[in-house]
Parts: sequence; structure tokens; C-alpha cells
Amino acid sequence: MQSQSLRTCPSKAFGLYASIEWGLSGVTTLSPFSFMGSKDGKELTFHSVITEAEGYSVPIPEFAEQFLILCIANKKGDNCVVLTHQDCKQSMGEDVDFNWIAQHLKRKFHVQYSPATDIFADARHTDEER
Repeated sequence: MQSQSLRTCPSKAFGLYASIEWGLSGVTTLSPFSFMGSKDGKELTFHSVITEAEGYSVPIPEFAEQFLILCIANKKGDNCVVLTHQDCKQSMGEDVDFNWIAQHLKRKFHVQYSPATDIFADARHTDEER
């Protein structure tokens, strides 16, 4: 399950992506893991999570938003999928396999994810080392 740490707060990045690629307007961050925007006069809410697959399965988190953006950090190729709350309702808190995801996905896309433990990594180097 995803840690609630500040180094894995994907809502801003996915909100920006959704506004550029999907044409969502008025994107607003609701929490480190959720955002909302509108399209064609409809307000849409998204929960976003970065997780890792174990074998060919991933956990579906508990969420209340209309959509889930599930980013599978250790998967090659299209590693992010968009699923609906309705489709995930029966599987929340459980692991699902990639076949289940393929049957329920609404969109898929690729994100290059490189976790960093320190965003100021260069600050550890002295001027002499640079």
C-alpha cells in the first residue's frame, strides 16, 4: 500500500497532466492524493496512487473519488491506468491482476517515475566536488 509520505504526492503532477493531455479545466488539488477538474461542464474527481506490482497483481486502494489513477512504478510501458470508482468498488482493499485491470481500464499512459529521497541532492556536494 502507498505510504502517505510527502515524497509520493502525485495529485499535482497528475492534475497538471490531466489539464494538458485530457483538457480538464480548473484543476484543483484536493489533497496530496486527489484532485478535481471539469470537462464539458462536468466536475470530475480523481484519486491518484503510486504503487508497485508484485508479480502480475497490484492493490486497489480505498477511495471515494469518481476515478482512480493507478501508477505502477515498476511496470514497463504504459504504467498508469485510469479506472472508475464503480468498477473498483468490489475490489477496494484487495489485489487485482493485470487481466482485471485490462478489462476495466478507461485510459492508459506512460509516466517515468524516479523516486528521490532528497529533492536537494545536489546540496550535499561541496563546491569543490561540482
